[in-house]
Amino acid sequence: MRLLPMLALLFLSACQTNMYGPDVPNALAENLKLFDDMVRWGNLENIYIFKKREAGEEVDVPPGLDNVRVTSYESSPVRRIDEEDPSRYTQTAVIDYVLVDQQVVRQLVDRQVWESDDDGETWFLVTPVPVFR
Repeated sequence: MRLLPMLALLFLSACQTNMYGPDVPNALAENLKLFDDMVRWGNLENIYIFKKREAGEEVDVPPGLDNVRVTSYESSPVRRIDEEDPSRYTQTAVIDYVLVDQQVVRQLVDRQVWESDDDGETWFLVTPVPVFR
């Protein structure tokens, strides 16, 4: 009797849904979810891995990100920039945060453009990473 509920739970956990909608490629949805989670949970130094770089270009992570505490992250629906071009998508995120040493709530609007050069296999952020000042 216990086998049936366990199998149902296993089946449901294996069914991943694309929370961004059927028009958003799964690989992009996975990147967006990871990026969102990293910002929400304060892993700000890790969001730089999503940035598109030239071959051999180093990741330049600014100092002071440990002084930032994100209090809210709300993103708009993801949409294709050009209906004829499936390799570029955009979303806007509103991020509320506190600089810990100042205890002042701040807000920034992050207009993101995501791009794929390999038919949607990998996606990179082509706009600047948000700057927390």
